[in-house]
Amino acid sequence: MESYPYIEGSLRPNHLDQIYREIVERREELYPNCLSVNTPSDFDYIETDWACYHDYVTLEKFPKLNFILPYIKTCLELMDDYNDYYFKSWINIWPEGQSLGYHTHYGQWHGYFVIKDTGTKTYYFPNAGKDPVALENYDGHFVFMNSKIPHFAQLNPSNEFRVSVGFNLSDWNEIEREEKANANNRGNKLKNIVIPLKELL
Repeated sequence: MESYPYIEGSLRPNHLDQIYREIVERREELYPNCLSVNTPSDFDYIETDWACYHDYVTLEKFPKLNFILPYIKTCLELMDDYNDYYFKSWINIWPEGQSLGYHTHYGQWHGYFVIKDTGTKTYYFPNAGKDPVALENYDGHFVFMNSKIPHFAQLNPSNEFRVSVGFNLSDWNEIEREEKANANNRGNKLKNIVIPLKELL
């Protein structure tokens, strides 16, 4: 992606559909009150995400997702990066009409894995003032890149849930910077949900 290296590929384990169904069936554990609406699109998952996604450890709730860890290790090796990082991850669930706006991430590296796509693209802005780079999403889409590249994702055009896993890799200085920033009053929870990456690999 111009001056920023990135890795993009496809991961299609046999149990991908099972993971999707489990996350959708258990979504109230991640997003309280999401089942209290008349239709899924009436619940604002994106707004709720800011408040609650530091409330759980993704790989503990959904251990079937642990299969992505060796690929994260391979990405770091390809980037010739052997630093100690802390792993944070979360689940994105988007009903029809929801999306994620322009943003960046804390940490040195950010990535995502699409469990179920519904015909969306993610747009990255590696160079200010230039056209974005569009990555077309699909089931099993895996992306790994610098966390500071601004990006946004298209809204979900389907009445099916779009589900993905996002993750950040941060050194301890970045963890403390994120904690201090206390965005959406989440800072005091951060150190409870990050895990030393070397303990997972």
